[in-house]
Amino acid sequence: MKKYLSILSLLILSVAMQAQSDTTGSIAGKLSDNEVEGQPLPFANVIIKETNKGTTSDFDGLYSLKNIEPGTYTVEFSFIGYETLQIPNVEVVSGKVTEINTGLGASAAALDEVVISTVSRKDSEVALLLEQKNAIQIQQSIGAEELSRKAVTNVEQGVSKVSGITMVQDRGIFVRGLDDRYNYLMINGLPVASSDPDFKIIPLSYISTNIVSSVDVLKTFSPSLYSDFAGATFKINTPPAPAKPTTTINFGFNYNTNTTFKDFLTDNSGDSEFLGYTGAGRSLPAELDINSLSLSASPEESAGLFNTSWTPESKNAPLDTRFGISHGQRLFANDRENLGFVFSMNYRNFHRKQNGVERTLNSEGTAGQNFTSTNYNFSTQKSALLSLDYTRFNKLNLSFNTIYLQNSSNFIREAYGRNDGFTQLNNRDFFIRDMRYTENDQLTLQLTGNLEFEEKKHQIHFGASAGLGNNEVPDRRVLRAAGVGEDANYITTNGINPFKFYQSLENMNVNSRLEYELGFDQNEEGDYNTVFKIGHNLDHIEYQFYNRFITAQVNRNNLPNLNTNNPQDFFNQGFNEGFLSYNSTFDPTAASKIDQTINAGYLTFFRKWDRIILEAGLRAEHALREIIFREPLDRPQTPYQKLAYEPFDFNPSINLRYELNENSNLRFTSSITNTRPRLREILPTVYQNGDGNQVIGNPDLLNSTNYNLDIKYEIFPTSSELFAITAFGKYLEDPIERLARSTSVGYRTFFDNFEEAYLYGLEMEARVNLGNITKAESLDDLSFGFNGILMNSVATADANNPRFAVVTNKERQLQGASNWGLNADLGYELIDTEKTESQINLIFNTYGKRIYAVGVEGADEIYEKPMNQLDLSWNTEFNDHIGVKLTVRNILNEETLFTQDPTQEVRFPDRFSNVVESFDLGTTFGVNVTYKF
Repeated sequence: MKKYLSILSLLILSVAMQAQSDTTGSIAGKLSDNEVEGQPLPFANVIIKETNKGTTSDFDGLYSLKNIEPGTYTVEFSFIGYETLQIPNVEVVSGKVTEINTGLGASAAALDEVVISTVSRKDSEVALLLEQKNAIQIQQSIGAEELSRKAVTNVEQGVSKVSGITMVQDRGIFVRGLDDRYNYLMINGLPVASSDPDFKIIPLSYISTNIVSSVDVLKTFSPSLYSDFAGATFKINTPPAPAKPTTTINFGFNYNTNTTFKDFLTDNSGDSEFLGYTGAGRSLPAELDINSLSLSASPEESAGLFNTSWTPESKNAPLDTRFGISHGQRLFANDRENLGFVFSMNYRNFHRKQNGVERTLNSEGTAGQNFTSTNYNFSTQKSALLSLDYTRFNKLNLSFNTIYLQNSSNFIREAYGRNDGFTQLNNRDFFIRDMRYTENDQLTLQLTGNLEFEEKKHQIHFGASAGLGNNEVPDRRVLRAAGVGEDANYITTNGINPFKFYQSLENMNVNSRLEYELGFDQNEEGDYNTVFKIGHNLDHIEYQFYNRFITAQVNRNNLPNLNTNNPQDFFNQGFNEGFLSYNSTFDPTAASKIDQTINAGYLTFFRKWDRIILEAGLRAEHALREIIFREPLDRPQTPYQKLAYEPFDFNPSINLRYELNENSNLRFTSSITNTRPRLREILPTVYQNGDGNQVIGNPDLLNSTNYNLDIKYEIFPTSSELFAITAFGKYLEDPIERLARSTSVGYRTFFDNFEEAYLYGLEMEARVNLGNITKAESLDDLSFGFNGILMNSVATADANNPRFAVVTNKERQLQGASNWGLNADLGYELIDTEKTESQINLIFNTYGKRIYAVGVEGADEIYEKPMNQLDLSWNTEFNDHIGVKLTVRNILNEETLFTQDPTQEVRFPDRFSNVVESFDLGTTFGVNVTYKF
């Protein structure tokens, strides 16, 4: 740890000595024509009296003045034949947009009719849409203003409104049909590693919108980005300090129709279960730490070895709760320097009970397992932010951020039914209870900054970050029995006993960014028409993985009955009478280590002509991955193996934007990127589900290479409206696929590279005001948003290659890719007065069926079927202080559904079902109250 802290200190200090936020502000807004009922006023003059800066409004009445030094100004609006309007004391703040929306006419407007507001660049919907319009890359953004209006509480819900993106229950975000594996996450321009081995990026549902200013979704590549994505790079920006002290307190409750006030099981073994911290309650005994090879405890020793119980606690599920507090202010501000801070802390919990079925099927459609299942999950999510930003002489900008993300899951699964893979059932139902607690912690420290010289002709952008993450699965307990209730039988079969399981994954991540930007040919707006950028990225991650498997073994026949409702009594009896004890044998795969170091350099050329903007560049990325591990049959004295994989990739890109007119753009982009596997996919360890199902990683997995092409046409009818269509195509070499093999006791999931895959399709996006389209004044308060995707994908494997001999279908859809997806929202502004605003939104999401796991050995693919999710949000701001948000999630009460069709004649048609898994989710009603002062 001292080594890591020393590295961190030197890294941050060295980058800071070299001294991305702008040090200037902007003024933007919309002008309307008072003489023609508030229609947009084009070609009006907008001048800042104290400077030589000026512009004219476009066809939609939009104007924007950028690169304005912070200060107080008089802004003048004029148009031939109309009276000139001067607005004094307009404050411009560094890194923010001052919006001035007003009208001009034959008579001057009163100053109290002018709407002036100052917001962060990344907060304002108008500013974000203008940024999207002017950006060289194909990007979409969602800011705090829109997140609040739609009553969104976490980042995942927010980005699901972006075209081509769908939100999948418990599995994160899918982009253009591609799952979490193909995405990348950055916070404030620096990468953040996931502490969960099953997720490539930190699930965006863990991140509260209270610590977010905006989220940029980049579906195309630029050399300054890491090359590890084919779906999207998500760039989360935390909020800057406000100009005035602001404190926000929020609290809320949720009611779920499946769960709330109903019977609920939980494992109350930790020290602070409500807060999501287990403490020492589930800790691994010292006799079983990483240095111990094995353990064979006596029954007497077994009785005192653990503090946890095999019997869950039963209660009625309460309402879900959430609360948070945020405060921000400037500590001082003058002509030389200013310093501000933002602090935010948020907590929420969920109780969820889901009923469903689980099956394993063979190629004839016969169920080896056929379970009726109930899942109970009490989960918590915490997020905290402490951000300091400092500006000196409007030339140096520094931001120091401390970000803490933590979540826990107290999960219990109960299933019973037919299980042909297990003996000793004596024609009775197989019963399994899996009590699994998971805790993820992530602490990230960041320093970012910008240093400029000679009116931004020379700029240095820099940043450094260090993070510590931890994933713990302490004292997981899996109980199996023949029968359910008081007269069940304790079973040990197939060499697998009821067991306890411990897993620990620690990660340490340090990374840095350094970029030099040189501008030429400055234009009237203060920007440069030609820009060169050269930069370097370093990202180093160390993963330490450890797990321990402890079985509960019996040493006699004729055991007493086991009560599945209170199995701890059976264990106590077994320890007292000497027929039950804990045992742990040497597992050579128990400990492993994975190191990954990415060194990258890049060069970018930017050129702006009258209507054409070009960005072209090249990134060179060396990614060393070392896996240190043992094979399953190794002995204790066998040294660890080291498997090294170090590709050196060149990632070229070109982004081209052609401005057809002031309201529309045509874009072209092409690039080569890579996809690296999730941690679980390369861990050389078997993960047991307890019912015979297993997951095993493949340390020999290769990175995929992705060839990307996008062409986009977009039109902006007004400042808040958009129509866009994008054609895209991707060719993937060595795509990573999830495969599922049916064994005698369940499914064995594993991972491999296929030969190639390609996907292509169309994305469509529209954001309109229905009153503007129909010219009907009665519809002015109705807004409609729509985005959809139509796509096709093909993955192929060589039938003559022995690696793919077990694969059933050598040509099929790409695993995880849907053929279509749809997001839509309808908003109605109920009230819009000086003091009160109220808007209701109806939001719909769905997608086409997709392959969850590739079928092998004659079995077909496992498909995930569409889930049509309809949500309602009602957001009301009563005044500057009090707001209320009402939400209804999953109004249609949709269920998750996975299926697998037979590839041979069905053996038992009378009892055939192709359902592999299905669970109900219930409908959730929520209320949240916000108070600002």
